[in-house]
Amino acid sequence: MIDAMPPSTPHEPPARPGEFAPVRIGPLSVWPPVVLAPMAGVTNYPFRAICRRFGAGLYVSEMITARPLVEGNAKTLKLADFGPDESPRSLQLYGVDPYYVGEAVKRLVGEGHVDHIDMNFGCPVRKVTSKGGGAAIPAKPRLLAAIVRAAVRNAGAVPVTIGPL
Repeated sequence: MIDAMPPSTPHEPPARPGEFAPVRIGPLSVWPPVVLAPMAGVTNYPFRAICRRFGAGLYVSEMITARPLVEGNAKTLKLADFGPDESPRSLQLYGVDPYYVGEAVKRLVGEGHVDHIDMNFGCPVRKVTSKGGGAAIPAKPRLLAAIVRAAVRNAGAVPVTIGPL
């Protein structure tokens, strides 16, 4: 018979100040230096709130697609929303067109909606790569550069990261 419950593990205390350095992302200082990775369909506000109780320092939203955000799609706007107690507000942005990525960043920053933007250039899911996005973008260096340039140009003081933090 297989035991359905995993064995207990001893409780590990949380990191103490000074034990690890904070993660620096532009003007942000993330403590503790633990980041909840963005996961489409998973890292919504309720999930991020649960994870925050367990002590991560940065909680990245699920992947938000640039074009529907720019076009004001209600479902996308809801996915891109944050809870009133979330800080810093970190959003992962996906897009294959530099124009829409730039406009999405302009909207997010202009509305004071985000403190950090992470660009999705690593998603290996076929649904994403078959449309030329995620992990397919780095195979096109000029497109990658144009998308990053559009995002950074419109981000102002908001830091923009690429891939794993």
